[in-house]
Amino acid sequence: MPHTFTIPLLRASIWSQEGPEVRSPFLDRASGPPDVAYLDPLIRRRLSPLGRAMLHCAHRAAGDRGPMPSVFTSRHGEAVRTVPVLEDLAQGLLPSPTQFSMNVHNATAGIWSIARRDPSPSSSLAAGPESFAWGLVEAQAIHAADPGRPVLFVHGDAPLPPLLADFDEAPRPLHALALLIGLPAIHHLILTWSPEDRPPEVDGSREGPDALAFEVPGGPWVTGAWAWRVA
Repeated sequence: MPHTFTIPLLRASIWSQEGPEVRSPFLDRASGPPDVAYLDPLIRRRLSPLGRAMLHCAHRAAGDRGPMPSVFTSRHGEAVRTVPVLEDLAQGLLPSPTQFSMNVHNATAGIWSIARRDPSPSSSLAAGPESFAWGLVEAQAIHAADPGRPVLFVHGDAPLPPLLADFDEAPRPLHALALLIGLPAIHHLILTWSPEDRPPEVDGSREGPDALAFEVPGGPWVTGAWAWRVA
């Protein structure tokens, strides 16, 4: 039986390696070097390209709003840091403290919390190819429990490094997306989970940030068992 979630959106920010740039009261899309000038230089140097892209979008979506809970998702996370850690361990060496600390799945969320001095709760999820959709469900559940408080949802992924590339069945370019969930909504994201009855006319060629970037409002699109559209 299908389950539908209607998620109120205040703002969306997207970064990808493909332009063009778009700015509107709702959608902010950028390419080129991610803008993380708001971060302390010592923090900026610790970030990978994926972390920079995700925090670029997080900052653009959250703006100057105060503390808020957040949900960060990524299918692979900081895999580019995992390989050097494993190579050091294989040679009997101690891993670099920076590589090790930034390798954990919630590292980018932690940097975001530190940079904003925001002690609000934060979750970091990985759910395979459905990480984007399940993260949205988590963020919407947090918002539904306290509708007067916005929730920041941030998603990002990068291609796996060569040693792990065989584990990625559908490699995609580095990309990131942030959605500010809250009221009063400018748009609504309508998310439907229907694992046994996917509509045959739905185009599954785009998913996640790629879809939202092409047209607002728009859809539907498919990610695994999920279909979603923006209205």
